[in-house]
Amino acid sequence: MGRCGLLLALLLAGGLVLGLPAGAPAQTASAQTASAAAAPSGYRDTRADDGRTVPAYLPSTDPDRVVRVFSVTFWARQGERRSVTADVIARQPATTPDSALMAAVSVSCSPTGGGVASAGATQNLVRGSGARFTPRFVYDVPRTGMVGCVLVATGLRPRPVASGYASANRWYVDAGSSLSVSQPLGWWARSLETDARSRVLGRGQSWSPIQVVTRVDPAGTAFTVTSDHKVTTCSSVGGSRDASTAGRELCADRVETTGSRVRSVVTAVQLDRRGDPCARPQEFSTLRRVTPTIHHAMVFSQGVVRVSRSAACRPVFRISGRLEQVGGADLVIHAPSERTTILSH
Repeated sequence: MGRCGLLLALLLAGGLVLGLPAGAPAQTASAQTASAAAAPSGYRDTRADDGRTVPAYLPSTDPDRVVRVFSVTFWARQGERRSVTADVIARQPATTPDSALMAAVSVSCSPTGGGVASAGATQNLVRGSGARFTPRFVYDVPRTGMVGCVLVATGLRPRPVASGYASANRWYVDAGSSLSVSQPLGWWARSLETDARSRVLGRGQSWSPIQVVTRVDPAGTAFTVTSDHKVTTCSSVGGSRDASTAGRELCADRVETTGSRVRSVVTAVQLDRRGDPCARPQEFSTLRRVTPTIHHAMVFSQGVVRVSRSAACRPVFRISGRLEQVGGADLVIHAPSERTTILSH
């Protein structure tokens, strides 16, 4: 099971994901979660529920080591679409016994109803350094009533050392981190995931795990596309399996300690009534180097797509996200973590 999936399973088992009753009346200010402020732009929580210190004592995930960091509750109607965004500034102290710790965060909303209801991020941190995670998705409210969204964090020890106290291995969610939920979006906003299996890319190979033809706001002039991926460089065998690999480590027999370079390319093509391109393709890309020390990394991409008002064009786009291995060691693309989101600009 992948880290994100394991986190969600632990949450459900421990009751941390809020299951709130349907049909509840709209909240008053006093009924809202104290740490989640309501604003015209939506809801935002910046005050940690259970603290900002995330233990990384163990080589495997334990329910007692899952820290609930932020949470938001709100009343919503069935069919509303809300943008859910976490912004996590992760920092590993310079004094940890282990040189590297795995930091993982997961944001999820309940009730669930078949659409995308979670997103996560995982990366190895290095002693004295940090990283920024922005897991995000559009949540399609499955029924009228109360909704709960929660951000949790956990830590692991990918390279334990014999000396030092294991309890000193911890990372922090720094000030400036938050969990936000927007006001209702347009009917066409959506997030996509894939049921494909993870795969490993050799040098020069590419893969498009998510491709879709979708309608956008007919009155809009632009929209935003985000494309988020979890990748693992084959600097070691460990960590190259997930919920889709049936227990197989995809880096087996592929280990190379050079690190990898990966490019994420998102392409949007507007279509006419026949389904043919009616305007020039629009692309945006992100290049990331994954070092052997980092091993796991997130590639977060975002771009603005312009909508042509030509009479030949419809407000319909073919959107695809492609990952390219452009140098170094073979690279695993973790399919369960794939998220592509389309929303207003």
